[in-house]
Amino acid sequence: MPSERILICGAGVAGSILAFWLAKHDFQVVVVERSKAEQKAGQGIEIEEPALEVVKLMGILDELNQRRTGEMGSIVVDEHSRSCGIFEVGGIGITGALELMRGDLTEVLYKSADESANVTYQFETTIQSLRQTENRVIVDLENMDKKTTRVEEFDFVVGADGVKSRTRQLVMGSPEKLNCLKPVGAFVAYFSIPKENRDWPYSRLCHFRDRRVVWTRPLGKEAEMTSVILIHANNDVPSLRRANAAGDRLKQKEAFAELYSGLGWETPRVVEQMMRAENFYSDELVQVKLQKWSQNRVVLVGDAAWAPSPFTGQGNQLAIIGAWVLAQEMSRNRSPVAFEMYEKRLRSYVENAQKIPLGGHAPYLFNPQTAWGIGLLRTIVCLISATVRVFSWTGLSRFLPDPKHEDFDLEIEEVEAEVAR
Repeated sequence: MPSERILICGAGVAGSILAFWLAKHDFQVVVVERSKAEQKAGQGIEIEEPALEVVKLMGILDELNQRRTGEMGSIVVDEHSRSCGIFEVGGIGITGALELMRGDLTEVLYKSADESANVTYQFETTIQSLRQTENRVIVDLENMDKKTTRVEEFDFVVGADGVKSRTRQLVMGSPEKLNCLKPVGAFVAYFSIPKENRDWPYSRLCHFRDRRVVWTRPLGKEAEMTSVILIHANNDVPSLRRANAAGDRLKQKEAFAELYSGLGWETPRVVEQMMRAENFYSDELVQVKLQKWSQNRVVLVGDAAWAPSPFTGQGNQLAIIGAWVLAQEMSRNRSPVAFEMYEKRLRSYVENAQKIPLGGHAPYLFNPQTAWGIGLLRTIVCLISATVRVFSWTGLSRFLPDPKHEDFDLEIEEVEAEVAR
């Protein structure tokens, strides 16, 4: 019998990992992606266990290690660039042992999946419409560059196309109908600016009143650019909401420029360069919460199904684990039953990972409203940083418990046996 044809919408982390493993299970996979192949925008991300085990099995860990940013840790600074606390890589800091840029990760994953004869990537391509029959999904695909449309049939369709998933909307309805987008009370912007010597090798983070944060992160010792993240922990910013609704990048930049004007530290430089940045991205942070991740022969994975928001630090982890589990279940049940088993195995793990620390108040506690609150936060950071250094210098850190990652059974032995057959 011919192999089942799978359409994956989205060439991000979840989409490419799913394509890789489905190809190993002898599916014929087409991956469509609306952006260009060379686009590499994105923020810094980390891979930890158990997701790390998945990339190890893909044989790409050495290449990912070569692409690490080399960030040695993070520094919380004040408006005059004075350090309030340093946290070295690993430990309780925000810099992981395998820290790399999202664009580098997706490029490695794409190339790894694309090596298979069973996988075809089609960039600048998007779904216009789809309809399901009992045994097929009929899809209208548009090439955005050539302005052409074609009709193709697939056995299954997977939406791995992010928070604003086109696939989810076509199959399940609008976000408003589903009531699936849950704001977490913050706006964010990502972009890159020309690197200066002080941008290396630590990331630096500075707080300002009214819950505004400027965070610079190095991209590499030899890199010409530095990554910047602006975080405004406020759920009522009309100018940003209007700019985001219009999808107008210039208006988004102007709204952030107005919010961050007149502030100290690196802010004038950051704002000036932001207006010139070509890889600028901004949006309101939300979580995605759905009652069901699939409908008949169409299933969602990654942010399209369960976006946890950056405040959890779990988005990348869940994308990797989710793609692994979905591929595994599709290899065992080549029918919509696979989607039910995938959700049964993963839902409780996802819902736990979606919990924002400190009862959901972490975005506000770590982004104070007042100068007094910022001063208190910096004092706490200083004390914690000093304590960590003492433990490290004296060797007492070896008596501390290792960081624990929530257990999740990847059922690796079963997959290896299935692939071997």
